[in-house]
Amino acid sequence: MLAEYYGLTKNLHISLALLSGCLFMLRGLWGLLVYRRALLQLRLNRLSYVIDTCLLLAALLLLVSLSFAPLAAPWLQAKLVLLLCYLLFGALAFRVQYAIVLRWLAYFAALICYMGMYYSARWHQPFAGVFASAI
Repeated sequence: MLAEYYGLTKNLHISLALLSGCLFMLRGLWGLLVYRRALLQLRLNRLSYVIDTCLLLAALLLLVSLSFAPLAAPWLQAKLVLLLCYLLFGALAFRVQYAIVLRWLAYFAALICYMGMYYSARWHQPFAGVFASAI
């Protein structure tokens, strides 16, 4: 039943992932450069939570519709590892109690993890094919 909506769910997941990444980049730059919480930033945070929740639901719908085991494909394992790293680095980047240099490093590390997730999903290669041997 869910398989007939696979294309729609996949496109929704891709769109939400790109929107989430752009919003993370905007929120990160705002938080690192402006240093103060404005009403607009708080609304962006709330919007980010909604988008990320919908992104997670779309991912789960994709897994269910394909009867796919998340740990069956190496590229998906890599994407999940990068997702955990992205979450940890992103959380560190938004914590104001840490030094600004550490927050900038965490921000860039989170962006690198995001790019790795994108390329791993796009090419279905673990870690974007970085560690793949040349043939």
